[in-house]
Amino acid sequence: MIARVKAATVLGIEGFLVDVEVDLSRGLPGFDIVGLPDVVVRESRQRVRAALKNSGFSFPLQRLTVNLAPGDLRKMGSAFDLAIALGILVACGVLEPEHIDGILALGELSLDGTLRGVPGVLPMIRAAERDGVSRILVPVENEEAAGLITGVKIGIVSHLRDAVAVLEGRKEFVHPKPVHFDLEQKADTDLSEVRGQHAAKRALEIAAAGRHNLLLLGPPGCGKTLLARCLPGILPPLSQDEALEVAEIYSVATGQAQLRLSLNRPFRSPHHSSTIAGMIGGGAQPLPGEVTLAHQGVLFLDEATEFPRSVLDVLRQPLEDGVISLVRHGYSIAYPSSCQLVLAANPCPCGFLGSKVKECVCSGRELSSYRRRLSGPLLDRVELQVWMGALEASDYATFGEPSHVVRKRVRGAWRQNSAAVSKTEQTISKNAIAVLEAAIERFQLSARAVSRIRRVAWTIARLDGRDSTQAAHMAEALTYRLAL
Repeated sequence: MIARVKAATVLGIEGFLVDVEVDLSRGLPGFDIVGLPDVVVRESRQRVRAALKNSGFSFPLQRLTVNLAPGDLRKMGSAFDLAIALGILVACGVLEPEHIDGILALGELSLDGTLRGVPGVLPMIRAAERDGVSRILVPVENEEAAGLITGVKIGIVSHLRDAVAVLEGRKEFVHPKPVHFDLEQKADTDLSEVRGQHAAKRALEIAAAGRHNLLLLGPPGCGKTLLARCLPGILPPLSQDEALEVAEIYSVATGQAQLRLSLNRPFRSPHHSSTIAGMIGGGAQPLPGEVTLAHQGVLFLDEATEFPRSVLDVLRQPLEDGVISLVRHGYSIAYPSSCQLVLAANPCPCGFLGSKVKECVCSGRELSSYRRRLSGPLLDRVELQVWMGALEASDYATFGEPSHVVRKRVRGAWRQNSAAVSKTEQTISKNAIAVLEAAIERFQLSARAVSRIRRVAWTIARLDGRDSTQAAHMAEALTYRLAL
């Protein structure tokens, strides 16, 4: 007899349904799993066998074959345990085939039959919803993720016996508690903590208002890192759809069943020893990288010149396209990467080039080698480049605007942008065009640089409450591009 029950797997951050086909036939006792399973899936034979016996069910002493279809899709993780166990029970006649009809079963089995939560449940359930699956069984640990989906009937179970009782109708589906998006936005660092650096604060506000990339260059201790960590606090909170998208990414990437659900925008700050795979994702068991974990948020590279140039240059395409496409083991993976890049670096190896406090001791060769670590194509994608000098004594007695005040202006610019005309219809005054043309002729700006300068000028105009770009807006945008 062949029994069929649905399970799911994750490829990239997208869920895919898998048909678990269980065949019980005469022959020497054996238990095989086919259909491109990874090591964890193959190990489910031992978990399922022990869980069935310790839950009061007999394990068949016949030839048992489990096929995971489609056969060309790689299956990874322990989420198949429950579906395989239920398929065996149907094949043995313990459950009727109609009991598992239209059922998606997710969960890892302990040896005593207890169900453990599995990572990636949120994209799996969303895939089931798209494919018209009517009922889903998930472990208690995944209750919060299941509560985000309202289009399907979801049962929360804690043990294999509970799952059988629910399917036979002896127990009702225990619906997950609904999750409400009423979380308060919190920031670890407030902008009022930053002393002085008025030009850099202005650039940070422009970066937040237009989601522009930012480079902070200056001597050690001038406040580059502190200022960068203030950026999430002045960005508008995530929308519900964005929060769900971020939650899907983290449910896959962290390898944990617990759900990351927050309206705060992600802020990632990887160490400069990060590899290419750590930055953009991949590996033997592909997982999202730092640029994907920063999706809809901020990717901050402190001491950017200490990163290998190869690691920095792989960011060029994701910054342009907002998505990373990888090919691993013969299949394609797409990771979203729409994040805001913030770089912080010292101006030279000793850190004191241009400083009034201490004289630079770096040679010309050292300076040239140091500057080549940030390639021209990467810097061409960084719209705002700001020099931060050492603080004056008077700066320590001044307090700047708190983050919530700046965030109001940023949100106003975002609302104005959503209601504004398209980019092709954005009006630019003749004086602004003249300023830009003069800069193009003098500095030989690339087409990409010109496009990004116009975007920055448009952002400044929105912050100024104007519906067209004026000469002053264009001039200010140019200062952030040509100051270094």
